[in-house]
Amino acid sequence: MTEGKKGSPKIALNMSMVKTVMWEKGPDYTFERVKAAGLSYFELSQADMTDEFIDQVMEASAKHGVKVIATSLNYKPLFGAGAKGFDIERDFDRIIQANQRLGVTYVRDSLIPKICIHSEEGYYKAAGDLNHYGRLLREQGLKLYYHNHHFEFERFRGRTGFELLVEYTDPELVGFEIDVHWIQRAGQDPVTWVKRLAGREDMIHLKDYRIHFPDGEPSPDIFHREQCIQFAEIGEGNLDMKAIIEAAVDGGAVYLPIEQDQTYGRDPFDCIRTSVDNLRGMGFGRYL
Repeated sequence: MTEGKKGSPKIALNMSMVKTVMWEKGPDYTFERVKAAGLSYFELSQADMTDEFIDQVMEASAKHGVKVIATSLNYKPLFGAGAKGFDIERDFDRIIQANQRLGVTYVRDSLIPKICIHSEEGYYKAAGDLNHYGRLLREQGLKLYYHNHHFEFERFRGRTGFELLVEYTDPELVGFEIDVHWIQRAGQDPVTWVKRLAGREDMIHLKDYRIHFPDGEPSPDIFHREQCIQFAEIGEGNLDMKAIIEAAVDGGAVYLPIEQDQTYGRDPFDCIRTSVDNLRGMGFGRYL
């Protein structure tokens, strides 16, 4: 299996799309179906990284030809100490051991730290700590990445929290795994951000952005809620995915994980197939 490389990335899958399948049926079943749906590269997230689970992942990876490319961790977890997965402050040694066993280079902080909520100072603190842990991880051959949502685009004296993270983290120590759906939902342009972070984004989340007028009788609160916005299969929404992927390739992306937080009743593996088929139709089959 060839690795992704700069200028020739590999399209992957983020576990959030099949997390309940992984929880209920485990890595063997999940990886078999991911491979059958057309993908061979996989990001682990929202999983309890026990030794038993890691053993199962390694066995299933070898059996089905699915390579794990990244794992996830929490820093100052938004939902408290009970969050699934590793806590970088509590589990640092275990993070090193697990990723070395899996042969993984990338570790990703996948959710805004709690200290950043409504706090400019929290972003400065987070940037400093990410630099600290990024240096320690680099010494062990790992690369730390931060994954955004739209929360980070709250403004503080004219700059967004995300801009503060970008400006105050060291490019040698901290990368960014931007999620193009959440960039769009934050009122920003995904292509602009892909280009702006070129060189710091080995991984970019491909997630489309669909408008769907809600079913049922319309009510006035439709103007005040995000109920018209959906996550979509790649090519089934409104984002210019061709331009996004071309900018990602030009910027040196190594992996392009597909993610769809909700599938609205569809089998997630059918959604993956739709995304894969559409990506092939766009001319990106060489990246699968």
